[in-house]
Amino acid sequence: MKTRTHLFRCALAASAACGAIGFADVALAEAATDSGDIIVTARRAEERLQDVPVAVTAISAKALSEQHITSETSLQQATPGLTVRATSSSNQLNYSIRGQSIDSFSYSAPAVLPYFNEVPTNGTSATSFFDLESVQVLKGPQGTLFGRNATGGAVLYQSAAPKLDAVSGFMKAGFGRFNDRSFEGAVNLPVNDMAALRVAGKYQVRDGFQHNLYNDKYLGELDNSVIRASLLIAPPGSGFSNNLVFQYGKYRGSSIGLKMQNANGVNGAPSTYVSPIDGLTHPLNTSFAVYDALPSLDPRIAELGFTGISDFLTKQKKIGFWDVYNDREDTHRATQKFLSNKTVYEFGDGLAIKNILGYNKVFSFDPTDVDGSPFQWLTIGHDQPFTDNSAIAQKDRGYNYGTKQFSDEFQITGDLGALNFIAGVFYSKEKTYNNIPLAVLPDTVAGFLAGRYEFTITDKSKAIFAQATYHITDALNFTAGGRYTWENISLQHTMSSNNPGGYGKRKDSKPSWLFSLDYKVTPDLMIYAAQRGSWRTGGFNGTSNDFVDPTKPSTFEPETTYDFEIGAKYAGMIGGRRARMNIAVYDQYIKDVQRAPYIGIAAVGGNVKKARVRGVEVDAMIEAADFLELGGAFTYTKARYTNPLATVPTSPPQVFYFGPYADTPKTSGSAYFRLHDELPGDAGELALRGDMYSQASFYYSNANDTISPGTKLPGYTVFNGRAEWNDMLGTDLSVAAFVQNLTNEKYYSGGIALSAVFGANAALVAPPRTWGVEVGYKF
Repeated sequence: MKTRTHLFRCALAASAACGAIGFADVALAEAATDSGDIIVTARRAEERLQDVPVAVTAISAKALSEQHITSETSLQQATPGLTVRATSSSNQLNYSIRGQSIDSFSYSAPAVLPYFNEVPTNGTSATSFFDLESVQVLKGPQGTLFGRNATGGAVLYQSAAPKLDAVSGFMKAGFGRFNDRSFEGAVNLPVNDMAALRVAGKYQVRDGFQHNLYNDKYLGELDNSVIRASLLIAPPGSGFSNNLVFQYGKYRGSSIGLKMQNANGVNGAPSTYVSPIDGLTHPLNTSFAVYDALPSLDPRIAELGFTGISDFLTKQKKIGFWDVYNDREDTHRATQKFLSNKTVYEFGDGLAIKNILGYNKVFSFDPTDVDGSPFQWLTIGHDQPFTDNSAIAQKDRGYNYGTKQFSDEFQITGDLGALNFIAGVFYSKEKTYNNIPLAVLPDTVAGFLAGRYEFTITDKSKAIFAQATYHITDALNFTAGGRYTWENISLQHTMSSNNPGGYGKRKDSKPSWLFSLDYKVTPDLMIYAAQRGSWRTGGFNGTSNDFVDPTKPSTFEPETTYDFEIGAKYAGMIGGRRARMNIAVYDQYIKDVQRAPYIGIAAVGGNVKKARVRGVEVDAMIEAADFLELGGAFTYTKARYTNPLATVPTSPPQVFYFGPYADTPKTSGSAYFRLHDELPGDAGELALRGDMYSQASFYYSNANDTISPGTKLPGYTVFNGRAEWNDMLGTDLSVAAFVQNLTNEKYYSGGIALSAVFGANAALVAPPRTWGVEVGYKF
């Protein structure tokens, strides 16, 4: 019955756009040309959205504000088909598109690549959106123009660029529930007729909304401050431009705490499973049961009145949905330093060169109560010395993650009339540091068990690429592209790690490609077909060693994929009203799917043999009246493992069975309306917007059917709204009021599956109803 309800709600989301079908989100209308065309850069050049044979969702700066999209997690509700799942904490995020995702602690490269100002970034920590020009979500393999690893797609963030014409800017202040206070602003300063500077920043603080009953504190606090400076140099008539951007972000607060959902063999949960491999019944992990046998390990448990796991899970049902018992402080600290420099020189006659240099440095610190209970069975971070030293190292108090990336891309582009092309070379070097201090049993106990996985992964990547579109006729275009990438990856453990001195090195190289045909049936309607292929590089899992040679880390092999996609895009008039409608249908095949089987407390490298993901993505928009805009989107995804086995080379080899497909709701959909009216005279504009997002249930473990049961999260529906008065009484002032999660829907944003590690799973609650007011001024 729940499945039918979610199907109905998602279908309603699409039908709200007058029954039209389409895929590209229409929220970028405010960033469109005067003719209403939406401009995107899905093929590394500015083009009309309706001319691009790629499934794209595009969101303008105004739409980001109207929908109150302030971070990666809220982006999901504006983009059906995109899942942004929280994993071990609410600040550790994983993008998923068309079933392409990564397991927690797998150390696979992301299958969906974030780009900021055309620079690939790999920080998984949550950030804060501000002064963005647009966000574009590209769906399907994008390996030709966006590099290996983009097997699911890419998310393109573009900051607002300086302008040479005039001094301008804005200021915005907000206040909301949970004492949420924010200030955001930007100023654009032309230096002379060839240079301009733009400085923007955002500051936000918020109290926590999740009550931790273990210590009577609140989790989910925010204390973020970010500043960005952009310098544009573009001498008039020279064909030369250079845009230098530097951003520094400081993120503080506390992560939302995990909440234990179930434990194997407890309160009706299964204690065994039948293996599809051998048909035999196998026991599930129940090592958490030590707390039922030794409840006196932590005196605080007795104070709280819990006699064991079963008693705790029973009593937890009686507390509030947003209450939790976490025995570990979920403090969050992160910093980011980002630099991009884009240089363009136009020779004339359609030829140009471009160089994009990028640097990104991210560090995050997150202690985490992984089991989501008051029982300190497994935590990331502890307060006792890891060795015999008298003082504990700060890095052992939580998960330390750091990445340092440098990249450079050189492009040659040409518009030769019948032929458009882009060709280039790419280089990047990325060093990622992980320190994962684990504590088993309370660290107040003498001889408590602790360990550390501390390692650095270095990835050097080189690539050459080219793509060209030939205009066979005025209506028919053929596009072909290719990329070849060479990867050099190494892993080094520290001597203090659980796997001391372990070292591994590997090289991979493979192609990516694209072929597509698009045809303009009429000036308003385009149909297209595309075939693409790409891959994800192999690598190492630093939390375990190779079972054949323990001096080397566990290894996983490259993942390869290819797909077929057909679609249609319409932008024109329906019943005398402007409308956009699009549809994409795809079929994607994946080989050697990178997954992380668990053996004991550590994840190991693994590849599932084969998988297949099929789906339909639609959306539409229509200006139903001069004062009313309607829109909606719907996504259907069918993902499954067609050969669900993964072999780990233990002695003897172990074979794991995977399924169902995680991080992939079968259906998701959205709908919105926007009412707006110009008041008499210069009184301004009144606008009211309402949004709905709904998705079906999904799993946060790829092994739910066997060793990790109990990882299914229910579907949910949320409603958001915003009312605003712009250009008040002929001034540049505006005021707005908004509400998120209007009905106070109780739902989860993700979880971590550790049933195979210690026998229990934990999930993260999403925020409750929030509301606020904003006052803005533009100049």
